[in-house]
Amino acid sequence: MDELLRERDILNKNMLKAVSATQKQIDLVKLHEQAKRNLEEEIQNYKEEAQKQRKIIFQLEKERDRYINEASDLTQKMDSVGVYWPLAEGKLC
Repeated sequence: MDELLRERDILNKNMLKAVSATQKQIDLVKLHEQAKRNLEEEIQNYKEEAQKQRKIIFQLEKERDRYINEASDLTQKMDSVGVYWPLAEGKLC
């Protein structure tokens, strides 16, 4: 009878160890899942920020091209009426 009680105590102890180990694994899985969600959210935020920056770059390139075309048009107009750059810069020839 004592031997059965001892065996039962050993089995209960082993079961408690197994339950504890299982709970630790469950906690680790939850921790890793939360870390994964955080990283996915961070990646999404970086993607959105990159998209915003691409839009800004595109707008700035369009603005740059517009200013280049405007400067070219003005230069052509000045050349066509005989205005030279020194005069345009405020210097008299």
